[in-house]
Amino acid sequence: MLPFVLLAKSGKLIKMFKMVKLLKFSKILITFFSMTLSVFVYAFMMGPWFSVGFVLMLFIHEMGHVAAMRLKGYPASAPVFIPMLGAVIFAPKFKNSDEEAYIGYGGPFVGGIAALALFALWAILPVQYPLLLMLSYSAAFLNLFNLLPIRPLDGGRVTHIVGGWFKWFGVAGLVWLAVVIKEPMMLLIFILILGDFNIKPKYRFYLGFISLITMATLMVLGYGKQASWIDITDTCIAALLVYFYYRGMKKTGLVEEKETNEPATLVLRLKWLGLYLLLVAGLILLMSIQAQYLPQQVR
Repeated sequence: MLPFVLLAKSGKLIKMFKMVKLLKFSKILITFFSMTLSVFVYAFMMGPWFSVGFVLMLFIHEMGHVAAMRLKGYPASAPVFIPMLGAVIFAPKFKNSDEEAYIGYGGPFVGGIAALALFALWAILPVQYPLLLMLSYSAAFLNLFNLLPIRPLDGGRVTHIVGGWFKWFGVAGLVWLAVVIKEPMMLLIFILILGDFNIKPKYRFYLGFISLITMATLMVLGYGKQASWIDITDTCIAALLVYFYYRGMKKTGLVEEKETNEPATLVLRLKWLGLYLLLVAGLILLMSIQAQYLPQQVR
């Protein structure tokens, strides 16, 4: 009787092993196909080779988060790429703000190192390929932008431990970028960050809806330099976000959200503030050095 029991159990174990392998393989496929789709979409704006390099820089950034999550003992999903919006990984609720800062820091830290390595490669090669320089500069900007101190951007996850007031620096940074870039799509970022404000869901929905209408109106009037299909894509993404805010308004019954994390010690706050400012300063320095070698029309 025992051999049959062992055989049955071994059969179940084999099935379970196959299911685990299939699940892991499906995650890899999702990452691969979403990366391929992003490369295809970005290729219309950036060209094929630049889009491949840009998506690889995004992948390295996200893998920085994955590595940080696993070092902290959290299960980490494979990155999923969303054309025109970047990439995401799905994570469980963090135990405390220190671990949230650690995992948030991992992406721009590893991404910043990748941008620096690419710039060093461009500098030491006998032939200095402009593509490598542009990719390095774009990766540095990407990671610096993600360090704006407001959630769901990485900088907001890092500086949340410092204090909720720090997000107003992020708002100021976004306003400044909106003035400099002069693109209606910047309102999409404003819609995205509404979730970081402790306001009633109905006001979050109203503000998101006003931003959506304003963005769509500016695009129709011809403001900005994006292609029409990019404007349509950005508007659809913004509408989807506003819809989720509407669902949240209906579901919560207009109850205000509350922070669950306990206040961090002064030592931890100073530690993460120092690490954050150091990384921001390093990326700004890298971009300022790179800018000297960029083509005149790009500066």
